[in-house]
Order: sequence, then structure tokens, then C-alpha cells
Amino acid sequence: MHWRIQCGVTKSVVTLAFAVVVVLVPSARPDDGPSRGESTSLNPGKGGTSETPGGLQDSENNAPAQVSVEKEKRKTRNFFRAWLDRAEEVQTTQPDWLSPLATTSGRLKQEFRYDIWDQPASAGNRSYQFGGNKGLELITSSRTQILIGVPTYTLVSPSGPPGRFSDLPLMLKFRISSAERTEGNYLVTFILAATAPTCSHQYEAPEAVVTPTIAFGKGWRQFAVQSTLGVNLPAGNTATLGRQLLWNTAFQYQGAWKLWPELEANSTFYATGKYAGQTQLFLTPGLGVGRAHLAGRFRLSAAEGEQIAATQLHTYNHRWILSTRLSF
Repeated sequence: MHWRIQCGVTKSVVTLAFAVVVVLVPSARPDDGPSRGESTSLNPGKGGTSETPGGLQDSENNAPAQVSVEKEKRKTRNFFRAWLDRAEEVQTTQPDWLSPLATTSGRLKQEFRYDIWDQPASAGNRSYQFGGNKGLELITSSRTQILIGVPTYTLVSPSGPPGRFSDLPLMLKFRISSAERTEGNYLVTFILAATAPTCSHQYEAPEAVVTPTIAFGKGWRQFAVQSTLGVNLPAGNTATLGRQLLWNTAFQYQGAWKLWPELEANSTFYATGKYAGQTQLFLTPGLGVGRAHLAGRFRLSAAEGEQIAATQLHTYNHRWILSTRLSF
């Protein structure tokens, strides 16, 4: 019964996420009229397609359908072109920093991101997590972006339990204020993240967790600081899951050859739950590279680093992170 309730919660959250997509979908409207130089005349005397009565009748019957199909194709092409153009314009009105490894960037982005985590596990095993709570990020308006995440797949090797998928990550960003490099080089963004159980209990939280967060950042020439402050709020079972305050800060430098060395401080302050009153801190040195132009709108970037525990309390240690991002 409890399993069914959790699955129901997951379906409700997913339904809500898709509702948000529909509500926030770009309002680009393609030009319904014919393009310049394109004739839609059905008069063969002017269009010059046929001079016989039979040819005239076929032209009159087929031309409206052909024009309608072409018009729909133009609408579709123009809609996606307008959406992509607007997303590109939105990104030019904010800093062009590279996304850190563990600190969520307040930038609005249009990309697919996929992370892989590798860390020591018990009994001489290693734990691999594929996905890293990332996925498809889409700009939906001049101030909003959504993340439709990929459930992380966890595999413990060589002698661990069978691999399982964990929670489904979702996210909505709302940009409060930002300025590009030459206009102030800063940003302030509200982020509402959530994870929903996928009914695979081995590697997931038993309840959905909502994480409201404020992200802010400032750049000085080649140097930038990005930081987030948020709180985990479980939808239930709070005594077990507890509430945590999350503070992450990334210090980055834009070097030559599109290189971005960075150092992050990833902190968790346990307010309630199993570790109430304790603090966990990781220092994460890393190196990013990008964005390298591939073709058209596509650009590739990547980053790698290691999370190293700096406090006595740590739920894991020496986690290697490999992150790849395809922007468009």
C-alpha cells in the first residue's frame, strides 16, 4: 500500500511538471503569411501550370492541400526557430560562466547535461552513479528555465546489489536579475528543485523532497563566484529524512584555451533527522573546458573534479565527478 502511495506521488509530480512546461512554453508565433517571392495563386492562367481543362481541374483540387501542408511546415519551422533564437537572446543577457561541478548555476541554459559519479563503497566495492540528477534543460521564457531530469542509475561493483534507478529530478528556475559581462556581470535567480520517488526503494528517498534555493553570482573580469543557498523539505517522513540547509559556493577562473579551473565548497547543515546539529563539508577542486563549437547552435563543454571530505562527518568521500554538457 505504501509503495502505491509513493508511485501515486511520483505520477502527480510528473504530471505537474508537464503542466508547467505547457504553461511556460515559448509564446513565439510564426508568420502565417507566405514567404517573400512565394506564390500561392491558384489561377493557372497567372501561375502558368496547365492550359488544359483537365490540368486546370487537377490544379484547383490539389493546390489548396499543397499550400496548406507547406503553410503548416513553415509554421513548425518558424516556431522552433523563434524559440531557439529567443533562448539564445536570453543567454546573452547574463554572464557566460561555465556551470560548476556540484554548485547549481543560476544561469538560464539550453542544454543536455549528463554526469557520472564514482566513489568508494563498502566491502572494497565502488559505487557508480549515472545521470547525477541532471538532464534536459530548456529555456521557456525570458525569465524561466525548466529541467526535465534523468533518474540516476546506481551500480555497485563488483559484488554489490543489482543496479537500480533512483529519484526523478525536476527543477524550475526564475531569473530575478542579471547582467552580461560588460554590463555588471552578475545574476540572482530563484530555483525550485524537487525529487520524486520512482518506486525503486533501494537508492531513493521514501518521499518526495522539495528544495527552494536562491542562486547568486558575481564576476570580476576572468574571475567569478557562483553560490546557492537552499533547504531540503521532505514531503513526509521528516523524522527520518530530516531537514538540511545547503550552501554551495564555486570559485572559478576563465583561463586560456577555454579552461575553467575551479574550487568549490559544498556544505550541508543538518537541522533535524539522523545527523541533527552536525555539518558536512566537501572541498571540490575541478577543471572545466568549453564551450567548444561543434556545428550550428551546438556547443560542447565538460568538467571533472573530486569531492574531498573536510569534516569528520561525511556520508561519502573521494567522489569523482565527470560532467558533459551539450548546449544548443
